[in-house]
Amino acid sequence: MITRILAPLDGCDRAEVVLPFVEELSNRIGAHVTLLHVYPPTLRPQRDFHLQYIQTLASQVRSRIERTNVQVDPVALEGTPNRQIADYAAREDISLIAAAPHSQTSDGHWTIGRTADKVIRETSKPVLLVPLETPDPTPSEPLLNRVLVPLDGSKPSRDVLPHVEAILDKEWVFESSTVWLTHIIPTEHYASGPHIAKRVPYSRPESEELRAQASRYLEEVARKLRVSGRKVEIRVGEGDVAKMILAVSVQVGANLIAMSTHGHSGFNRLFLGSIAERVLHKSTVPLMLVKPVSY
Repeated sequence: MITRILAPLDGCDRAEVVLPFVEELSNRIGAHVTLLHVYPPTLRPQRDFHLQYIQTLASQVRSRIERTNVQVDPVALEGTPNRQIADYAAREDISLIAAAPHSQTSDGHWTIGRTADKVIRETSKPVLLVPLETPDPTPSEPLLNRVLVPLDGSKPSRDVLPHVEAILDKEWVFESSTVWLTHIIPTEHYASGPHIAKRVPYSRPESEELRAQASRYLEEVARKLRVSGRKVEIRVGEGDVAKMILAVSVQVGANLIAMSTHGHSGFNRLFLGSIAERVLHKSTVPLMLVKPVSY
């Protein structure tokens, strides 16, 4: 599923925090890596300097990847970053774009930079976004092995699962590797009134029934994932969907949230739905966003 990873780098140290994650995935699943540096036309006279920068990084990444059959290619292109990144990913059949945001709020949350924001809206490829503060990789502590997958009951939301299975390749065995499937139940719903629809809380029996339905649904999905030997657990939550996704990720110690950008809460013709966008701007762990093929 993931055979080629594209990592855009702009010459800033903050962009390079994504490299340990790219290296781990490449080591794990044998994916080839392309490091892409895009410079503006105004810097054309310094083209050799930009090419040297990305070639040096590629050499360093290649030295840290244990698989000898993995290619690490440096590419320097002139143009507008988001357009060149999205076009290159489509043209070269990239499986995953891995990037880092470029700003962080005072409370420790990270916000998406303008280029990354445009890329995830323009591309149809899965995007892995890595926050600025990341742990140093060690052989005993993988970076991406505890994955939280929010599902809303729709088929588009499940389109993220093949990508999760690819990241947790069944031949790559780690005791601590776990997938948590979660479904968040809202506390209120719309009910028709005499003039307008209004939001009313679910009754206790209604909430209990919804939780039971959610558990059955998650278990059904979990069984299919467990067939290949993966450890899968389920979590049913209740409340504001985006806030609960983030809360559950902390509760289970997830180091990756993987979710579809559409589902019941998606906006037509936009890459990001409201839930995915809120999680994106508040998450303190890496986030993989997948645009469903079935949407």
